[in-house]
Amino acid sequence: MTAEAVRVGVGRLDTTERPGLVLVDCQKLFTLDPAVDEAALACGRAAAAAREAGVPVVWLRVVFDEGEDLGPVWTAKAPALTQLRPGADLAELDPRVGYVEGEPVVTKKRASGFVRTDLDDLLHDLDVHTLAVAGFTTAGCVRATVVDAASLDYAPVVLADAVADRSTAIHDAALVDLDARYADVVPDGAAWFRALGSSPA
Repeated sequence: MTAEAVRVGVGRLDTTERPGLVLVDCQKLFTLDPAVDEAALACGRAAAAAREAGVPVVWLRVVFDEGEDLGPVWTAKAPALTQLRPGADLAELDPRVGYVEGEPVVTKKRASGFVRTDLDDLLHDLDVHTLAVAGFTTAGCVRATVVDAASLDYAPVVLADAVADRSTAIHDAALVDLDARYADVVPDGAAWFRALGSSPA
């Protein structure tokens, strides 16, 4: 008996049913590199287009009240994250990403927006199924959030122009893998939201 080979990347989720937008860690610490300028601006365009389409917009941020909140992995791998303290300028959202006062902000302390947060409950309250994701970084917290969204049976959509990483190679590889395994990757986030009105739910 031979097992059938596992094939990935052969299908599309291809849904816009009950959409929502989550913007991941659009904080100044992650947007300092000029290489992410275009993605930061694209986050702002996507957020504006989502609002215009009547789609709920949710923001994730990383903030650590105490050093030990960072945990053993990030303490070793990403000690710069200790700069993300309450009130610190680098912890603030980049003004280019278009945060609007009153939109929900979920604070997290791990890569995925779903770990030890109320994000899942919030999205259910907002009746979200198709979860568009943008922000930083592609292979880090964006990927972790998308993978967990898929595991929780959301239909993830990654907005390719509105995500970025420190390395182009890592960014490109992460998008290929996410599109193959966990999400639909679309090239233009704002255009995706603008098309919602003419697409079947």
